[in-house]
Amino acid sequence: MSTDLALWARLRDVLMLQRRETRLLLASVTADSFGTGIFTATSVLFFTTVRGFSVTAVGLAISLGSLCAFFLGPRIGALADRIGPQRSLIVLFGVRAVGYGLYLLAEQYWLFVLLACVVTTADRASPAINQALMGRLFEAKDRATILGTVFSARNGAIVLGSLAATLPVVTGSSALYLVGIGFNAASFIVAALLVARLHVPNEEPAATGRDKEHRGRVSPLRDRRYLAITVVNGVAQTHNTILSLVLPLWIVHATSSPKWSLTALLALNGALAMAAQVPVNRMFADFSAALRASALGGAAVCAACLAYAGAGAVGDAWVALAILVVAMLAHTAGESLFIASTPLSFELAPKESLGQYLSFYNLGRVGQDLIGPLLVVGPLVDRGTPVWLLVGVVVLLGGLVPWALLKDDALATAGRAAR
Repeated sequence: MSTDLALWARLRDVLMLQRRETRLLLASVTADSFGTGIFTATSVLFFTTVRGFSVTAVGLAISLGSLCAFFLGPRIGALADRIGPQRSLIVLFGVRAVGYGLYLLAEQYWLFVLLACVVTTADRASPAINQALMGRLFEAKDRATILGTVFSARNGAIVLGSLAATLPVVTGSSALYLVGIGFNAASFIVAALLVARLHVPNEEPAATGRDKEHRGRVSPLRDRRYLAITVVNGVAQTHNTILSLVLPLWIVHATSSPKWSLTALLALNGALAMAAQVPVNRMFADFSAALRASALGGAAVCAACLAYAGAGAVGDAWVALAILVVAMLAHTAGESLFIASTPLSFELAPKESLGQYLSFYNLGRVGQDLIGPLLVVGPLVDRGTPVWLLVGVVVLLGGLVPWALLKDDALATAGRAAR
């Protein structure tokens, strides 16, 4: 019993659970992500079977929403720098609550498209503003820890939300679909109330030498280094496209692995990512270490791509499954390492424009959502091994770019000297 208490005390200290800010942030992320898990698992079925929209029409609306998010995201980030990340995040939660709630009334396609543009823009803008808020509340290694903890909490809550969505999916009940969408809308109200309870410093953090260097250059478009890591982030996010869109098709249609292996592998990914993210983030907390994390992440995803290709080349079901397990281990390692490279986006941004810069950095993921399916899904499934090799090499080179560009940067040398 005393061992259990000591272990819990150690875990609480590492995760900073004794801090009120940590508990409130985790609670808000859990509420937000649980509702998102329900909506993600049921939305396409609801809009196609209950509302009667075609799959193509739903996909077009989502793509238009992502396009709006791509253009409006940095502007929302710049606004957050002026009014503060806490207030901005509360407003975004409110927009999401109203927008998702109105989906219950969206029987006309034009209204569905309009709402898709509004909620997708708010959805894509929220993570960067949430990170800017964490940047205001936490510093250095503490920030790396909270980023890892939030990621783990978000993954766990989405999984639980997806499980909760089993009932409407299995029964096909229109009423249960509506309840799920309503629950998702309500989850944002809960998240907003929790964020509102945070005590966030009003003053900006003291400007460092790097911040002063950035003054007068407030657009990330004028910062070649920031532009480079944003593009690299978009390339790195290929691992998400592979995980969510390619693997289901590849495992079922291109490998001899048992069909049940898909859900087993995705569960393995979720469990390992949740367990590994905090220690990996803490291991690569400073700027120099984050550069290494990016390079290692590229190598790990490249290895995963090679293994996925190998799984499609063998005829034995159990051998294919074993290769897929190795691939998923490498894939999860790459995913965790790329997330651990997030300090690059904080350290290269001026503190007074953190929201704008982080929102710009987030365009890498939004861009992947827009063009990734077109460039990756079809070619990988249709062409197989040659495209797996090409994708692996591209992600590997992308992961190496920050290290090659910034390994001699003052922030990197300062990080190495401090260790």
